[in-house]
Amino acid sequence: MAGFFERLFGNNEPVRPRRFNHPRDLRAGDIIKMNFLKQSELSGKTFEVSQINTYIYGNLCYPELVLKDRDNSIIFLMVEEEDGEEYLAFSKKVAKADIRTLLLQTQLDAILEQGAGTKVILEQILPGFEGWLAKKYTETDDHVKGMFLKGDARYLSDEEVKRTEPFSSHTLVDKSDKYALEVEVYETGELELSVTVYHDIDEINEMWPGPTDT
Repeated sequence: MAGFFERLFGNNEPVRPRRFNHPRDLRAGDIIKMNFLKQSELSGKTFEVSQINTYIYGNLCYPELVLKDRDNSIIFLMVEEEDGEEYLAFSKKVAKADIRTLLLQTQLDAILEQGAGTKVILEQILPGFEGWLAKKYTETDDHVKGMFLKGDARYLSDEEVKRTEPFSSHTLVDKSDKYALEVEVYETGELELSVTVYHDIDEINEMWPGPTDT
């Protein structure tokens, strides 16, 4: 990571010819800087795209950018779309030991039952998640089948794209549509919980390519 910030502030390498103006065009090694936001982990921060993975729903692929700052802290970013409007979805993973602290077991059981509409009121805010959580959520998507692929499906061979991990997802959103909880249950029985905040694309301050094509 030291090399990343050396490139930012003491870089003698030639400027790459590649140009882009949309976050969908980011590749591993590229840099993204955010405006000042409510979440301290995002506000004014500069990140390197360390890796790109893929979520697959039917015939649709959604790249997930793994962002790292200078302290190696990780934030996940996806570009999502609804009613023709694109927006940024930033996520943090909740440690498995903390999942049942944020969500009571009875709440988690209700979310995983068949049928959307489950309402959840959080009893507490986990340390380190200030600015990332709402108080009340409603389940809007229930048992959505998908597949996770480690790697960017846009640049993988057909054989590599077959190496997917099936899962079922549940999404809960607050009334402002600015905050979400996302639960993924994999066929292995593993459960993951992500906390998500949504921002307009114009909250990106600047993007620029890394030192070499990937």
